[in-house]
Amino acid sequence: MTTGVVAQPSGSSRFTDGDLHSTMTAVEADKLRTYTLTTNAELRDDKPPGKRITFAEKGGHARLRTGDLMFDGLYAMAVHEALQNSVAEVRDAAYGNGEPTKLEAFQTGELWSYVWTRDIAYSAHLALAAFDPERAINSLLFKTSRLKPSVSGGFTNQIIQDTGSGGSYPVSTDRMVWILGINEALKYIPEPRRSQLLEPCYEILRDTIEHDRRVIYDPDDGLYRGEQSFLDWREQSYPGWTKDNVVAIAASKSLSVNVAYEFALRTAAEYAERLGQRDERDRFTGWAEALREAVNRGFHDPDSGLYSTLLLTNPAHAARTNRYDLLGSSLAILLDTIDEPRAAAMLRAYPCGPYGPPVVWPQDPVAPIYHNQAIWPFVTAYWTKAGRRAGSVDVVERGIRSLVRGAALNLSNMENFDFASGQAWADAGTRSGPVINSRRQLWSVAGYLSMVQDVLFGLETSWDGIRFRPFVTEGIRSEMFANSKLLELDGFRYQGKHLQVRVHLPPPGTKGEGPFQIVATRLNGKPVSSTDFVPAASLPDRSVWDIELAAPSDGSDAGPVVPIIAADNPDAMFGPHQPEWDTAGSAIASVDGKLALRFTSRSDETLFHIYSNGIPRAKRIESKRWVDPDSADHASIARFYSVEAIDRRTGNASHHSPGIAHLTSRNQIVIPAAEMDHKGGVLTDGRHFRDWGGPDHTLTIPRLTVKQTGTYFVRAEFANGSGPVNTGITCAVKKLELRGADGGEPVASGYIVMPQSGDWQRFDLSTGIQARLDAGTFYTLHISEDEFSRNMSYFAANERYTALPGGGADFYNFVNIAAVHVTRIGE
Repeated sequence: MTTGVVAQPSGSSRFTDGDLHSTMTAVEADKLRTYTLTTNAELRDDKPPGKRITFAEKGGHARLRTGDLMFDGLYAMAVHEALQNSVAEVRDAAYGNGEPTKLEAFQTGELWSYVWTRDIAYSAHLALAAFDPERAINSLLFKTSRLKPSVSGGFTNQIIQDTGSGGSYPVSTDRMVWILGINEALKYIPEPRRSQLLEPCYEILRDTIEHDRRVIYDPDDGLYRGEQSFLDWREQSYPGWTKDNVVAIAASKSLSVNVAYEFALRTAAEYAERLGQRDERDRFTGWAEALREAVNRGFHDPDSGLYSTLLLTNPAHAARTNRYDLLGSSLAILLDTIDEPRAAAMLRAYPCGPYGPPVVWPQDPVAPIYHNQAIWPFVTAYWTKAGRRAGSVDVVERGIRSLVRGAALNLSNMENFDFASGQAWADAGTRSGPVINSRRQLWSVAGYLSMVQDVLFGLETSWDGIRFRPFVTEGIRSEMFANSKLLELDGFRYQGKHLQVRVHLPPPGTKGEGPFQIVATRLNGKPVSSTDFVPAASLPDRSVWDIELAAPSDGSDAGPVVPIIAADNPDAMFGPHQPEWDTAGSAIASVDGKLALRFTSRSDETLFHIYSNGIPRAKRIESKRWVDPDSADHASIARFYSVEAIDRRTGNASHHSPGIAHLTSRNQIVIPAAEMDHKGGVLTDGRHFRDWGGPDHTLTIPRLTVKQTGTYFVRAEFANGSGPVNTGITCAVKKLELRGADGGEPVASGYIVMPQSGDWQRFDLSTGIQARLDAGTFYTLHISEDEFSRNMSYFAANERYTALPGGGADFYNFVNIAAVHVTRIGE
């Protein structure tokens, strides 16, 4: 406060939800308020003490005036928490033995004092690019790296995939979300600095795209492999059997990664155009268009109207699952991967509860609350923005209420909430959670700012300009702004310029379908188009925007309405338990020349879908025994089966069971390590090569032949104990090639992924490649390392990694190999 100015009380405002309530009070001096927020809700970890928090508006940052002190104060709290997360150094126990790194950056939250790629990318994309563009740029560039000096060849400057499942990349592959953040940040950087940043950012993006195209792209279906973005805790959103073995995750495709990738390719094409790289522009444009078609073809579920969260490869073929996620769905709408009718159908079909939408659907009855059975405010913010894009009054109103409730009652923008109770901690026995829950989680802070700025005030930016198209509904106006005529956002910064945005509300009681319509926009008193972007170069240092709203136009509608789930009804909320193969009997056996499957289920209220090689072969059967009528040739062709349970009352689906096959000497060849030629490694106990995997190490099967012509699935039997299954940077990646006897061009080649399991003596089967092989022909099979056989230990940013192997000057790509399996899966 300025000396001599007496602070004046600004009244109080109360938020109430049943027996829970919070109260916001404030005093004001020199147009800046100091707020105090109290609550009677149970707080996570009993923080803050006394259930009270005080924070003040700061000059140089935007402030909100709506006539509702609670709403104004919660925006100020988000600004306050964004400033708390603005740090001069970052640290994590896994890097530099926990010593700090000097960096003007955004840390991830109260419990997370480091910069993580997906967290900063989504946070910048939502709001922090506008909040502090230079800090956002610093943070995002920190998550890029050149190769270590000890590495030669390959694409040298790429986005970092953080430590993760199975030793990170290429099990986890959502590093491409980085472009969401960097592209948004560049919009807020004035010239000439933006042009100076564009080329290096493009080079990082291009190198990452080109590397991924070789390693994780599947030309058979046109999609990119790897773990879901954000949903990175295996059994939280994947089948429980992936908890300790993530090979299926590496081989599968997720909606969120592919939607982000389509945007990345489009953006790369735009950057290439600006930089005069027309050949690269055309190539990336073509790849983006093809990927958009592949996403719509592969993930769309016409029965539900939703897009499946993943295509589960189990192990050789992908099956579209009947499970869904909110982030991937919302991004598909916001990034224009899907068209308007499908966007509307998706919003009408994805469930919501009384406290907000869950990030996955349906819920798993076994996994603890974290991603499972949880509301994540940053994903709710994306859903709310998707609702605005699709014109859904219901989605927008429910999203705003959810974000306000979570922040108001918990005195912070929390990481997550229990879906059923809306609480930051719910006692559910062994499933209690959320298991981890940080205060002032960075993307939750950004999500709240985004809800106010991007939805209510309708902030939109292009490469060259800015506009405001508010989305205010009659419901939100009557609930939160009943006594106000004006919503004002003052001090918003855009390319270093000060903007004051005033939204003039229609009279109380104004009715109509849809959001209030914009009838006039004035910039510094002069009329401007409400649909055109105002170029940054034409804005003065200070500008005042006035947007007049009126009743919804005739013929407008309220858009998609979401289905509401009673969160206290387990039957409605949960999917069935995953079916289990009947190991006590014969899970798969040949009976009268056909394959008979046996499995078990914990519930009598379930029906079953049977998948063979990823294709549903039987639907909604009641029996737990099924004979495949098309399996007479099973002795010569291996079929991989999985089972999915369907709740007959709700239609909710379980996760798929593990894949199972009836393998015989006629449909599979296993070549043991002792029969391979090798360079590097040591044959141990006559069974496997250990200490194998150096850059010049090779394994060769010089004369591989098959007895029957057909399509074969080729995998390595491996062990990778370099780190546990849940973290690290040393997922093994090698190239597998099959060549004819003449040694010419490969008849098949690709990269096999061998994730960390934490045990050098546990042998699993890698991801594989498919090859068309002719009977009686001799082939050479070769496993080696090339300039694209890379994990994250090859990058200089991980020289400081000290928790597990892969840090320091050298890279680490070692693995034990016991055999190669060649399985006939088709004619």
